[in-house]
Amino acid sequence: MLQTNTNVICFNAKDFLRTVFLVYGKEESWKRGIKGIVLDPRIAAWLLNPADCNPSFEDLVCKYCKNVDIKTASKISDPLHQNTYTNMNVLYTLMMNIRTKLQLEGLWELYCTIELPMTAILAAMEVNRIQVNQEELKMTSDLLGAHLKQLERDAHHVAGQKFRITSSNEIREVLFDKLHLHLQCTTKKLPRTNLRHLPSTAETVLLQLQDLHPLPKIVLEYRQIRKIKSTYIDGLLSCMTTGGGACVSPTWNQTGTVSGRLSANHPNIQGVPKLAVQIAKPQYIQGKDKEMITINPRSMFIAAKGFTFLAADFSQIELRLMAHFSSDPELLRLFDKPETIDVFTKLASQWRDVDPENVTQLDREQAKRIVYSVLYGAGKERLSQNLGITPSEANTFIESFLKKYKVSEFAQQIIQQCQKTGFVVSLMGRKRPLPHITAQDFTLRTQAERQAVNFVIQGSAADLCKMAMIKIAASIASASASAS
Repeated sequence: MLQTNTNVICFNAKDFLRTVFLVYGKEESWKRGIKGIVLDPRIAAWLLNPADCNPSFEDLVCKYCKNVDIKTASKISDPLHQNTYTNMNVLYTLMMNIRTKLQLEGLWELYCTIELPMTAILAAMEVNRIQVNQEELKMTSDLLGAHLKQLERDAHHVAGQKFRITSSNEIREVLFDKLHLHLQCTTKKLPRTNLRHLPSTAETVLLQLQDLHPLPKIVLEYRQIRKIKSTYIDGLLSCMTTGGGACVSPTWNQTGTVSGRLSANHPNIQGVPKLAVQIAKPQYIQGKDKEMITINPRSMFIAAKGFTFLAADFSQIELRLMAHFSSDPELLRLFDKPETIDVFTKLASQWRDVDPENVTQLDREQAKRIVYSVLYGAGKERLSQNLGITPSEANTFIESFLKKYKVSEFAQQIIQQCQKTGFVVSLMGRKRPLPHITAQDFTLRTQAERQAVNFVIQGSAADLCKMAMIKIAASIASASASAS
């Protein structure tokens, strides 16, 4: 069926295709490609309303099909084959109605050229499991567990008392009520929590306090190691399947984000950190120099026999898209030559109007945080937390950055267009309705304005990433066909 030019309509088509690939051979899924077209009304409906990421069949029928009755197993008066026949007709009607709406909204081509082929690619990715080094994972988990216990003992020692290192409230009591570190920090005002306005124990605060006392640095390391252990080491162990070797098979969600970007779970393989961390190996001989061990969660993945892992990434795709959309000459100049200098160092150099060699690490980090606060729709509150500064200072940083470049003009054009139409559009025509863009409520309206700018960048990045995946899959299928 998959090798004939036959159109098939299937609700949750990825699950169907994954089952077909498992039964008839996973090599069919990526070496030969799929000639048939498998239409999925759930994916198609998501393009019309990206905020509704996981509707049921019944929900979509109620929304797009008038006066249609769905036959369920509870209605036993009709034979089973009659229920199935009726629901097949409903499925066909649903897909045709959604197709009509997609065509009216100018989204049908986007569905056919990007989202439709992506469904089969994701099914193939789920079938082709990834091998992991189970023994190495277990050893690393034990090692990190021992290191966490040692860090906890160290924290109790330098604090002069026992406390729960996983409790923000108890850390706050030690840092500020007992040690009074906030009184020693005279460089800048420490941020407080949003709800109760208590002294924050967030990463940015601990970084500001780490030179005043050993405890903040210990807490920072504890949190980093605990995150790696629970999410990327123990998390991988809990997701392993043992049939045919120790493997993981992430579930890829095509409709998990409003921007169109893919998400993964069980495990979230996209979130595995690139950078390795170093920890001291527990010592059993007094006076011996500490031996450092490198922990790299990505090294736990093993290429199957006869295969090699290829790591590829987009270089500052969001920043490049911002330069493209804004047409700002300064931003475009960041990418007009091969990258001899780090992009964010060059950006900070332009923003601060200093030579690149005079850019400090703090300047670079601030420039990077400001860029991503604009790209991801974060406001001054979030940026102030990230940089450990006041919201007023964060707002000044954002405004100075926007004035330096034409980003503010680009953002205003997006917002004004959205106010006229009620939606925003990505590079390839992906849409996101934003009903609050003209709301009287200031909070709702400004949130929608940030979402508008964010979607144009993030939605366009999603378009480009998916187009690249489709081309790679087609290239593999073509090469395999030529070789056979």
